[in-house]
Amino acid sequence: MYAQVALNAYLPDNPEAILTYAVPPHLRPLRVGALVWVPLGPRRVQGVVLEFSTQRPQGFVVRDILEHADPEAIAAPAQLALAQWFSQSQAVRLWDAVQLTMPPGVKQEIERTWRPTEHGQKIELGTLDERERAILFHLRRVGEQSERQLRVDLRGSDADLRRSYTELHERGLIALGSLVSRPAAKPKREWSAQPTSATPAEALAELSKAPRLAAIFQAILEQAVDGEPVLLPELRDVGASLSHLRSLALRNLIQLEQIEVRRDPLLGRIPPLEFPPELTLEQERGWRQIVAAQDTASRTGKAKPILLHGVTGSGKTELYLRAIGRALRNGGQALVLVPEIALTTQLVRRFAARFPQQLAVLHSELSVGERYDEWRRLRRGDAQVAIGSRSAIWSPMSKLQLIIVDEEHEHSFKHEATPYYHARDLAVKLAELAGAVLILGSATPSLETAYAVQINKYEVLELHERVGRKTVAGVTKADPIPMPPVQIVDMRSELKAGVRSMFSRPLQSAIQRTLDKREQTILFLNRRGIASFVMCRDCGTTIQCPRCAVALAVHATAGDAAAPATLRCHYCGHVDWVPRNCPSCFSTRIRDFGVGTQRVVEEVKLLYPQARVMRWDRDVTGRKGSHEALLNQFTQHEADILVGTQMVAKGFDLPLVTLVGVITADTALNLPDFRSGERTFQLLAQVAGRAGRRAGGGQVIIQSYNPEHYAIQAAAQHDYRQFYREEIAFRRTAHYPPFSRLIRFMTQSPSNKTVERVVRQFDTQLREELERRRIRDWAIIGPSPAFLQKVRDLYRWHILVRLPDPTDLLHDLKIPSGWTIDVDPVSLL
Repeated sequence: MYAQVALNAYLPDNPEAILTYAVPPHLRPLRVGALVWVPLGPRRVQGVVLEFSTQRPQGFVVRDILEHADPEAIAAPAQLALAQWFSQSQAVRLWDAVQLTMPPGVKQEIERTWRPTEHGQKIELGTLDERERAILFHLRRVGEQSERQLRVDLRGSDADLRRSYTELHERGLIALGSLVSRPAAKPKREWSAQPTSATPAEALAELSKAPRLAAIFQAILEQAVDGEPVLLPELRDVGASLSHLRSLALRNLIQLEQIEVRRDPLLGRIPPLEFPPELTLEQERGWRQIVAAQDTASRTGKAKPILLHGVTGSGKTELYLRAIGRALRNGGQALVLVPEIALTTQLVRRFAARFPQQLAVLHSELSVGERYDEWRRLRRGDAQVAIGSRSAIWSPMSKLQLIIVDEEHEHSFKHEATPYYHARDLAVKLAELAGAVLILGSATPSLETAYAVQINKYEVLELHERVGRKTVAGVTKADPIPMPPVQIVDMRSELKAGVRSMFSRPLQSAIQRTLDKREQTILFLNRRGIASFVMCRDCGTTIQCPRCAVALAVHATAGDAAAPATLRCHYCGHVDWVPRNCPSCFSTRIRDFGVGTQRVVEEVKLLYPQARVMRWDRDVTGRKGSHEALLNQFTQHEADILVGTQMVAKGFDLPLVTLVGVITADTALNLPDFRSGERTFQLLAQVAGRAGRRAGGGQVIIQSYNPEHYAIQAAAQHDYRQFYREEIAFRRTAHYPPFSRLIRFMTQSPSNKTVERVVRQFDTQLREELERRRIRDWAIIGPSPAFLQKVRDLYRWHILVRLPDPTDLLHDLKIPSGWTIDVDPVSLL
């Protein structure tokens, strides 16, 4: 038997890097999707089995597959097919696509190593130049080491180090070798103890002269319930160590062995079992539609995607839960994608309460080991429901019957690095490949999804009312709750009236009323830090990042209010002090402009000293579990006012929040991106949806310097249809998506002149290719510098191609090295 294997290698004559290998007897039966080691020239590389053949290839010697890289690393058929489709349709290297289907942490590579020779051990270091001396001295001290680790330890440029390696090697002072890098994840094993058949009384009598061993053995007896072994970490409280357990095992009192232990991300956090509530009439109609789609998919293997368009708080999650329960009863699996880690934690509680022991969680805040264990649970079928962020789309689910994309409009579903992919768009294709039902849920659907409904490509299920609960005579029934009223405050009028605060008079009064009633407030501002930038009022110089073409933002020092503020770059992380004098004209009239979340917190504390204030933005959520901790504190009313960026606009259920204030609604409107109006509407509508989610009602106040804009007006009226009519007309006129598709080609270089020359050459190549292939209705925007022209000392230029189908251009297109391709970009910055 022979196998086609996709390799983790660059082969000039074989761009897809697919080679044929023989399957040796000791590896049979080998499965499609298995991760294996194969020989390639003098080295070995990892590969994924794509398909089998019984016909021997002609014209070359067929070598054997060596071994499994990880016996459990086997991609599910639908996900492997999705990766191959993704590679072909979006010009992604096959290995880059296929490796996404593998469990986290199993990737290994052969690394080049260097070690000192016998001659190198004896030579006088003074005869070498500075760089060579440093390398040889380091290798004498540590022995053989990989080039990757040498770069870290010696902190030199690749070119300088490589030149020195070559010279030392040619002189016989160091020798070249190789090693296999360690996998980042593998099964976790712990020592366990289990009592033998010896009677406890006799055993304790035997240990009468060893009180420590007696105490440890007593603890083992007490914890060994129903014959389950006791793990060594569970015995730390009684001072147990491995040597103690070995002493007990030598006395034949316990059976000592190593067992695999699951790293459970939900350990100790499983909520009580939850029972389904009564559905409203709207939910009941929607539920019947979902049932019909599931029945159709089970009979025919296909069903139209469903847009679940429900206002915030309308009970979309309950329909998700019921659809999942029905898929599980039919013997299937379900996948739930959510846009943010913060949103994952709240939804996980509800899903774990409804489906205990059946849930696998996958997101980037988990450790590699936790994600590895959850991946294997899904592959084995030990878990039937996966919930996670965008990377969960590649979960190995062979019985997939239902895919749910919650908050489908969110741009964080886009993976903004190579390989670029949008999890929502991949979910559409995966549902087609697996014959699963796809539900796209949102209160503010993306224009592309809403247009797909308009042209009858998707079905729609609408929920217009918020769901509340009312208890009458001991019976809890559904009770509709109105959407909160929204007031738009024109900040231009406030300025004319002499108001210089960032809070308008209506917002100040509303915050005080909310505090008096012991309710909670959310203040939303999509900008972190104290201020947006620092500028000289005499010459206009703005303090910019030395590595990026952006202004440095002002931040307070974390945990030290008295410490001076710092300047930070939000792109490369550069930190500097706020200067006392302008670096250009030396004027002392230098100050910060704009506001950020830290400045809002300071202002709130000055105006309302009695209020307890929390901040939620990226600066305070860097540690594992920080999102969940902040959410718990706020829901338990440990704070009265929450100041945050777009994180607070997600789909949280915060029952005590009755006031939402938007500090400025205009932040995104002035960005050079055709989606700026859509993003503004979605953010405002979503953050407004956090208010009044219980019968007590709520209020939303939006402050704006451009209150007439249709996105702001539509958000204030909770009117998606009004916004859609305005936005779709603009897109049709400009011929932007959904009436076309975009491809963004980008390259970068330390030299602006070099990157401009390269990008113009590629622009000529693209235009010639479009003409040669006779592609219709295309247009090229650019080439031009990116909006963020310089990031991390690299100048960035891009070309946008607008055309009906990207595949028409990308198929067999020769793309020079150093370019990235983003099909259907969600950001043009």
